[in-house]
Amino acid sequence: MKLTEHFTLEEFTRSTTADSLKIDNSVPTELMQNVQLTATKLESVRKALDKAINITSGYRCPALNARVGGVSTSAHTKGLAVDFHSPFGTPKEICQRLIDAGVQFDKLIQEHNQWVHIGFSPNNNRQIVLTAVKQDGKTVYKSGLV
Repeated sequence: MKLTEHFTLEEFTRSTTADSLKIDNSVPTELMQNVQLTATKLESVRKALDKAINITSGYRCPALNARVGGVSTSAHTKGLAVDFHSPFGTPKEICQRLIDAGVQFDKLIQEHNQWVHIGFSPNNNRQIVLTAVKQDGKTVYKSGLV
């Protein structure tokens, strides 16, 4: 199902973990509005990068989120966040470009210099920028782009 010009519902729900564990990762009807909002906001991300976006993790049902180690309050479980790559550049370069372009987001995280997490809010995009790094085997979030 096409959500916007460049994004489909299938991109938001695709998960090899869900497939292998036979977890139904369908978006509940009450969260479709959030997924639609996220897809619409991602169009501004794609425009700022002027490159395609490859969603690696979008909506996650609670069972899937738990299996991949996500926190129970994750915006992914609300349909309001995605993790992605883009041929635009490194995760840090992508984040810097989105900031410089004035893209509106709730939370932008450069995750371990491997992917970008971007979350949106229906009412209050706080423009929080973080960098996730490993310290002593645990993920630590540092303010800004490190």
